[in-house]
Amino acid sequence: MTMSCDDAGISGVRRFEVFTGVGKRRDWPPEVKASIVAESYSGTESVSAVARRHGMSVSQLFTWRRLLRKEMEERGIALP
Repeated sequence: MTMSCDDAGISGVRRFEVFTGVGKRRDWPPEVKASIVAESYSGTESVSAVARRHGMSVSQLFTWRRLLRKEMEERGIALP
C-alpha cells in the first residue's frame, strides 16, 4: 500500500515557521496610530502594505480607519 506521505522528507523544506502562541499585545500611542492611519490614506501604497510594514494586522488598521471616519463624521468632516 502506498500512502501520499510516503515521499515526505524527499524534497527539502523551503520554509518552516513555528507559532508559539498569541502575539504580544501592543499599546499604540495615539500619535503613532494617527501617523499609521495617515500613511494608509496617502495612496502611495496599499493599506495591506502599510500594515505589514508596521508589523500589524490589516484588520486592525482597517478598524482604526473606520473609527477615525466615524469620529470625523460626528464632527462634520468627511474623509475619502
